[in-house]
Amino acid sequence: MPNTTKNKASRCVMARISRNGEKYQENFTLREYRTWKAAEAAADKWVKKMKKQLPAATPRKNRMTKRNSSGVVGVWAFLDDSKSNTYCRWYARWPGCPNRGGVSFSADMLGDDEAFACAYLARVNETTDRDWIFKKLNSFKKTKKYQNVLKLKSVDFV
Repeated sequence: MPNTTKNKASRCVMARISRNGEKYQENFTLREYRTWKAAEAAADKWVKKMKKQLPAATPRKNRMTKRNSSGVVGVWAFLDDSKSNTYCRWYARWPGCPNRGGVSFSADMLGDDEAFACAYLARVNETTDRDWIFKKLNSFKKTKKYQNVLKLKSVDFV
């Protein structure tokens, strides 16, 4: 059953569930339940009870987390200044992205705002087609939404 783990070192079954950043955990020990099967059954029962009491889990896709540093879900910046030159890129990635590392756009080549906008377009449209992204960027730059997207950007490579 999901949400349960058999902890052999502690001789218990741990049941965990989290909702909206709150974590709930209960341990079901062998001392109390005598067998692994009984402890696992009690843990499963506790999980089912908690799921009924708690709100439904929010989907992971498009969820903003506190680790996000760009202001847009699935878009992040990379700055490598360990070499003599500074190397800046904006990346976009999403669940199911065919490129393991996502799609990247050089702020050195495109400029910071355009690289960020390209990463935004790649993420929102979930596409790795760079030709399409660059074509879309030209028309996107003429819209008010482009300026609003740039306001989301929380890191500048200037």
